[in-house]
Amino acid sequence: MAGNVYSFGVILLELLTGKPAVSEGTELAKWVLRDSVSMQKDKWDRIIDFRVSRVSYAIRSQMLAVLRIACNCVNPSPEARPKMKTVLRMLLNA
Repeated sequence: MAGNVYSFGVILLELLTGKPAVSEGTELAKWVLRDSVSMQKDKWDRIIDFRVSRVSYAIRSQMLAVLRIACNCVNPSPEARPKMKTVLRMLLNA
């Protein structure tokens, strides 16, 4: 089931970034994880699609919460990925 969680995380990333899962040989999940690790947490909004990041502060905060969830879902270690039930709970709390 860890593969399903990963795939769900990729779909979330596609929605948040406006980018395809693979572009010019670069996997979206790896790009986001690499950039999110090198950025401070408060600068994660650079990853989110600029066309939708200009919305209200409350919505942007929710989008950043979903981005954190997506990053958990695409964790390189399958054992470290949350269960789908946990992902649902996190999304409901976002």
